[in-house]
Amino acid sequence: MGLINTVYAIGRLAASYPAARLRAGRGTRATVELGLAALIAGALACGVAPRFPVFLAGRLVMGAGASVAFLAILAELLEAGPVPWRGRLANAFEGMSIVSLAAGGVCSAVLAAALSWRAVFWAASLLLLLSVGVARWIRPDAGRRDFESGGRGSWRSTQLRALAPVYVATASLSLVWAGLFATMVPLLGYDRYAIAGSALGWALAVGYLAEVAGLIGLGFVIDRMRREPAFLKGSLAVAAGGVVLALGSHPAIFPLGLALVGGGFAIWMIPPTVLADRAGTPLPLGHLAMYRFVMDGGMIVGPLLVSGVAELVGERGAVGAAGFILVGGALTLARSGRGRGRQLHGAPWPGDTSS
Repeated sequence: MGLINTVYAIGRLAASYPAARLRAGRGTRATVELGLAALIAGALACGVAPRFPVFLAGRLVMGAGASVAFLAILAELLEAGPVPWRGRLANAFEGMSIVSLAAGGVCSAVLAAALSWRAVFWAASLLLLLSVGVARWIRPDAGRRDFESGGRGSWRSTQLRALAPVYVATASLSLVWAGLFATMVPLLGYDRYAIAGSALGWALAVGYLAEVAGLIGLGFVIDRMRREPAFLKGSLAVAAGGVVLALGSHPAIFPLGLALVGGGFAIWMIPPTVLADRAGTPLPLGHLAMYRFVMDGGMIVGPLLVSGVAELVGERGAVGAAGFILVGGALTLARSGRGRGRQLHGAPWPGDTSS
């Protein structure tokens, strides 16, 4: 399973910059359609794979397709949406992603139990075909830009100083999510809390529900406050949840710790919105691709790093310490935003009333 997920993440990571360039040249709609086509082709390959290497190749293609489609949609959302609603729109986007993941997991389990695991990929292909029709609603010229007028994005020192902390925060966020929530927490629930099977699945669902609730609540205020302090508060909640999980042993403590961790991860869309705040729109291609590259890189490194820590200090120590990696990234982002009243391109930052 680890190899399957790693191959998928590699496909996502490798497609980051090509996806940004493709969107700039061909537009958002064409890029999304290409990404969906790759997802369909990869899903079909997995569904009919006669051997494991063919299945892995299908997952690689699916990862690339997911990266292309996701990056194009996220960039369009950040660029085309009204600036005063940027945070709320991003949170709504993430909320729908979580709900779809949860629904997909349930449907996949039912299909696999009733038919076979191959049926899951065939059904996914059919659903993705419906998405192609929805993508036709996007304007053909949306997302296109002139490379000669700065579309490539320049890596000026001022931009690097302002945006490097965004990448640090992004890396810490994805690393801790993949290493803590997606890897070590289920193991700890089984080994220390003696929760297994469907009970463990329901307990983990508490984390996702807490994140959705946090996204909704944060959506009401995120565009009326500075985003960096909110990111720090969410990271502290994740760290606190990890400590609770590490110190507890009673099964009732497990969902409590998960609620703190999941609710803390409601800050998931703050880094890309801060990227848009600081870099301005349209987003420079290099910085847009770097965001996705760092995010997917953290997804690959996270399980390896946190599992390595667990080998040294045990599962409880790894779970208790992992959240503080995110706190470190959040402090880096918060310090970089201190004293800045304006974006790089002159527009006020969220919450700035100095003008």
